[in-house]
Amino acid sequence: MTIMGEMKRIILLGDSVRMQYQPVVGKKLAGFAEVSGPEENGRWSGYTLNSLRFWLPQLPKPDLVQWNCGLWDMGDDYQEGRHFYPPDLYEETCHRICRVLRQLTGKTDLPIVIATTTPTLQEDHRDIELYNDILRRVASEENALVNDLYAVVAPAKDEMICEDHIHLSPAGVEAVAEQTANALRAALG
Repeated sequence: MTIMGEMKRIILLGDSVRMQYQPVVGKKLAGFAEVSGPEENGRWSGYTLNSLRFWLPQLPKPDLVQWNCGLWDMGDDYQEGRHFYPPDLYEETCHRICRVLRQLTGKTDLPIVIATTTPTLQEDHRDIELYNDILRRVASEENALVNDLYAVVAPAKDEMICEDHIHLSPAGVEAVAEQTANALRAALG
């Protein structure tokens, strides 16, 4: 499907998991959409928010943006007994990402898809579930759609997550890319 003879343009933003599946999504959407994203890892939500002003001018003007930040936000990297970005700050920053995306693209009705954070091979996923619930709430309040990658990976996480316990295995990349391609195609109707 094209807009006045042109391919649709999709930008994917997010961490290293996004960087894994983005090329496969691009292949799956070939002929329908051009898929791009920064060559840089989006890390945590505050980093992505700050980087939008640098990334967006370097990327095609999007017809849709999918983004995700989460695992970095919930980490306790300095062993302080707290999340790097506590839930309230995470929620505020996620709202701001949606608003700033629309502001910087000049499209108040820019379709936005928020992808949930994939599970890890750790047993306790309470933090991931908490932060994914925040993403769902933000999506509802910001008129965005949710691409539930957690639901795709969680039932078969032993097969879909590689030996580092965080990133996707080849099977995980394929499953997440298929889910994402279908979600983005549906979002653009």
